[in-house]
Amino acid sequence: MGKKLRHILTLSVFVAALGGFFILNRAVRTPDTLEAERRQPAAFPRLTAQTLLSGDFMRGFEDFAADSFAFRDGFRSIRAFTVLEVFRQSDKSGLYRDALVGAGKLAPVAESEVRRTAGKLATLAAALGEMNVYVSVIPDKSAYAGREYPGFDIEMSRRILEEALPDARYIDITAALDAGSYYKTDLHWDQSTLEAAVTALGDEMGFLDSASDGASMFERHTAGEFYGVYKGQLALPMPPDTMIYLTSAITENAVTRYLDDKTLEWTAGEIYDLEAFAGRDPYDIFLRGAQALITMENPEAETARELYLFRDSFSSSLAPLLLPHYAKITLIDLRYVDFRVLPSLIELSPNADALFLYSSQILGAPDILKIG
Repeated sequence: MGKKLRHILTLSVFVAALGGFFILNRAVRTPDTLEAERRQPAAFPRLTAQTLLSGDFMRGFEDFAADSFAFRDGFRSIRAFTVLEVFRQSDKSGLYRDALVGAGKLAPVAESEVRRTAGKLATLAAALGEMNVYVSVIPDKSAYAGREYPGFDIEMSRRILEEALPDARYIDITAALDAGSYYKTDLHWDQSTLEAAVTALGDEMGFLDSASDGASMFERHTAGEFYGVYKGQLALPMPPDTMIYLTSAITENAVTRYLDDKTLEWTAGEIYDLEAFAGRDPYDIFLRGAQALITMENPEAETARELYLFRDSFSSSLAPLLLPHYAKITLIDLRYVDFRVLPSLIELSPNADALFLYSSQILGAPDILKIG
């Protein structure tokens, strides 16, 4: 076969493959939601002279093409297998798979960002007046992995927070958790493993004497098996996690209210939203997921203590375990409500406890907190 003929055949195969993929991508409709990744696919970018000259169109088109590619999930799985199993790399685009903690994300947090977050929390603490202020950090699960990953430096964060908040008491819960405290396919911790973390908080905050042994009063219930967000992002087979939630007479009889951030009206609800387990994010079973303000009142409380829990999503599963020790807990997510408007929405009791409890995702993103 002559060289010219080989070139013609090579070109023909290339054009046929390219054309075939083009036709296939036009024939296969892009889904409205990328279910495995729990997000919307990128839309076709707006074509104007400005977006074309700035390069925004091409960047947007690359995202659109990647999200609308036919059999996308299959190709993602092939790539992940090649990267992690064939080439034995430690991560795939910032995602790792560890024998002890399962899948996770490599998320180094810049010291400068933690300092900015600590500055915001210092402003918040000053505004709380005479409250008893406590601060704690939720370790990234990479801290308990089977090998060392370039992830979140909790000691660095502790040092910065203690410097910025000298009048607050720092509570270290690192030793109260381990690899089994987290879901294998998700970033969150497993509520059923948090007894030691509650004890660590209670020892420092002094609430363990305010009620009988909290751990013994809870009953375990299984909502079912599920996959967290990392399963879809990693695109490799993984065993499912099991969602376990804990109830007691206190959680069953609690008066729980949620603030509608659109109407600013309070509505009554349950601590566990069992219908949410079948939704996009099963972790929303705990206190309905993302909420700006929630109050939980304990009619059976043996104390008048109140707690203001400044939190992220991890505290949705922790707060029910703290309820036996308080008459009222108010959960405040400053990603969705500005601290300056809080006095118009809730009454701040001056002698209450205030706990700042954040994960690395929040400590590394100071602009997300609406404080001042």
